[in-house]
Amino acid sequence: MQEKNVRFRIILPCLLVLTLGLVLSSGEALGEERIPFTYPPFSAKKMPPVFFTHDQHIAYLDGKGQDCTTCHDMTDEGLAESFMNVRNIAPRKQMDYLHATCTECHVKLSKGPRLVDCRVCHCERIASEHAAKK
Repeated sequence: MQEKNVRFRIILPCLLVLTLGLVLSSGEALGEERIPFTYPPFSAKKMPPVFFTHDQHIAYLDGKGQDCTTCHDMTDEGLAESFMNVRNIAPRKQMDYLHATCTECHVKLSKGPRLVDCRVCHCERIASEHAAKK
């Protein structure tokens, strides 16, 4: 009987830690829901779309005394949904513009992921998780 109690005392905490780790790894439990870049529309699916933690970006900007206009243009209709002025860039140059702008900010501020590989941002796992929720 004591052997069963010992196993139970070891296995149960391990299962709880594992479950908690799986829940927290999604990020959503910490308010880090990832949202996709939706513009420009992606025609060729060479890479998974980029999902980023909008709330983390907002919190960082708030801490620096900046606001939404750091990343979004103000238009006659209000705040643009698209990132910066990407809609004003020639369509064939929009991806290069987004790559350069995101990378420049992350490098300049030494914040966020190290952008040393395409798959840091273009993550198949995150894209699959997002698709499964739809």
